[in-house]
Amino acid sequence: AYREYVGNLEEHVSDFALQEGFSPGDGGSFLLELQKAIEDDKARAEKQVQAFLMHMEQQRKMKLGPESPPMEEGEKELMKSLFRPQTVEDMMQMLLHMTEYTAFSSLMRAKVKQQKFMRELERRKKELLEGEMGLAHRFIRFAMKLLNDDLHEFYTKCMPIFDQEVENLQQQGHTHAQYAAFQEYSSIIEGRLLEFCQEEGFGQDAQALFNELSRLIEKDQEQVAAQLRRVLADVEAKKEQLRTRATEGDSEKPLVLICKPSGLSDLMNSLIQQLEYQNFSASMRFRVEQDRMMKTILASFQDVKAQDALPPPGTDLQVVDVEIDETRIPSGPPELGAMSVTVPEGCEAGSQMNVSAPDGQQISVTVPGGLSPGMSFEVPCARGYGGGYAPKAPN
Repeated sequence: AYREYVGNLEEHVSDFALQEGFSPGDGGSFLLELQKAIEDDKARAEKQVQAFLMHMEQQRKMKLGPESPPMEEGEKELMKSLFRPQTVEDMMQMLLHMTEYTAFSSLMRAKVKQQKFMRELERRKKELLEGEMGLAHRFIRFAMKLLNDDLHEFYTKCMPIFDQEVENLQQQGHTHAQYAAFQEYSSIIEGRLLEFCQEEGFGQDAQALFNELSRLIEKDQEQVAAQLRRVLADVEAKKEQLRTRATEGDSEKPLVLICKPSGLSDLMNSLIQQLEYQNFSASMRFRVEQDRMMKTILASFQDVKAQDALPPPGTDLQVVDVEIDETRIPSGPPELGAMSVTVPEGCEAGSQMNVSAPDGQQISVTVPGGLSPGMSFEVPCARGYGGGYAPKAPN
């Protein structure tokens, strides 16, 4: 199976090479071109890492002073390993790992386990729907699908009726149109319920269906109660173990949280509540608010898109001559330099202070270690095109 797997991989790689314009049998050129792309990407990633290390070194000197020692090699290697960007070579190594037998074997065994798990889920689902409690579970599935999916068009149609401000609802109350929508809602559910009765063999006798559902719910409640008693017994045994292991003088009682098992009655009650007008009205108003919120979000996205878009060209554009003051054009890159800063009274090593550059720009610096008030130190900076100062870039 592994040899067949590798053969299929080789066939797909050959097809990919043909799609990329390489001749049949010219696998060497394809691999050389691929290797070149990998090396280029690797060099780009290395440049990014070096630029990051230079930035870190610059920040270090700005904080500790220009005389601070550089980062140690071990620290640099750690920074490289933490902040190195993912490269094509990394992804290629991952793909090549999938061509090894151990990786193929692990992959196939994982797929077998996944398939067994899905089969077990299907078996349990079938047991729920066709077992002794099958009627109750089929009814819950039917009701959930009806309320959440099948009535979507009805909800959309009736949403404008419930688009009512809170103040208006408090002053005038519910409207006749809203209650009429609820009556239509109830009528649709009643008709679909009769269809479910017929599918389950009860004909038009909805009462017989509910009697059977009630019997199943009572039996399920007994099973849930028995399960809860077992859980409580296990909890008491656990608490007793904690008491025996507790140190003397420890009077604090252990806190034990118990999750009550859910039963069919809980699901049925939640479904029945959806047939009350108050819950139906609250649900429709929530849908209105949700729709209003989505429209607001989409409108804000469209406004941002419109602001970012280029304005359409006008019809009255004119071509004019513009005079340029050549004395204001920078002649070259900024000059590197430094300025001297004197430590003022009240500051010591490690203190943060603001200094003014020759053009008035404020620069935040840290007093290097070993300095006291009255002593001076150099702040690396670069004179920009406008005469301002900025932190000096490392050589």
